[in-house]
Amino acid sequence: MGNRKILLILSSPTASGKSYVALRVADHIPVEIISADSRQIFTHMTVGTAKPTKEELAAVPHHFIDELEPGTPWNAGKFASEARIVIEKIFDRGRVPFVVGGTGLYIKALIEGIVDVPAVDSALRRSITNRFEQEGLDQLVGELRKVDPTGSEIIDTKNPRRVIRALEIYYMTGMTREEIQSKSNDPLQYPVLWFGLNWNRDALYKRIEERVDHMLERGLIDEVRAILAMGCPKHANALQSVGYAETIGYLEGKYSGEELIQRIKKNTRRFAKRQITWFGKNEKIRWIDIRSNEDLDNAALRIVEQYRALAK
Repeated sequence: MGNRKILLILSSPTASGKSYVALRVADHIPVEIISADSRQIFTHMTVGTAKPTKEELAAVPHHFIDELEPGTPWNAGKFASEARIVIEKIFDRGRVPFVVGGTGLYIKALIEGIVDVPAVDSALRRSITNRFEQEGLDQLVGELRKVDPTGSEIIDTKNPRRVIRALEIYYMTGMTREEIQSKSNDPLQYPVLWFGLNWNRDALYKRIEERVDHMLERGLIDEVRAILAMGCPKHANALQSVGYAETIGYLEGKYSGEELIQRIKKNTRRFAKRQITWFGKNEKIRWIDIRSNEDLDNAALRIVEQYRALAK
């Protein structure tokens, strides 16, 4: 392996096999995995985020998994700044940083810096909207004045939609709209080798349905019940994620167990479709066609081969 410093990235939709491929790459290259998943960083959220197993975490160093309590603020800006520090340390150890995950905004912020106001995060918007309905507009306006005093003087604070959007931008990025617009481009200083796993849509949806069934068998409902019993508010952003939000509705008696299953499957498919659209626009990604689980091992070998060729 050469001495050239290269950042490896693997991103694609949920249930596409990213973690499996990353671990197979680790059989050949001394990588440390940086999770670019906005939910795996939270403790107790294990089943519903499909975290690597304890054995897998022990076999390969992982970062940004099980580091924060649910409800703790975490966003693209914080991820980007902290991940850059971790990347430097990994290179200093003579190892290879491997960013793996499906949260596109996090990866964009890491390698490009945040220079655009981000699009809607549906889970975060649900969280803030639920708080508006439960706590009222004045509570949200007071919060906005603390985190974005300048913005709160500019926007119409009597308009719930504008207040919710301003808070959404701050909690997604860790910056105010003004800071984002004034921030100069701050690209990562290392070359990037970025891969994606390209599944047939029907095959991916079948994997999603199987994963949802497996999560429920492994105790997703009990996991959500336990998190709520710890005192985490149900409107916390982390719990507005697909799988968790629907399970909270089930625990509140809003629908049956069978409807819970179908809601999670439908919303996960929708989430995957949004991810496909996001990553599909990125010309930097080298797509690897996957037709079956057997192709995942070949994908890992392809990543290893292209990395070694570039690292010479």
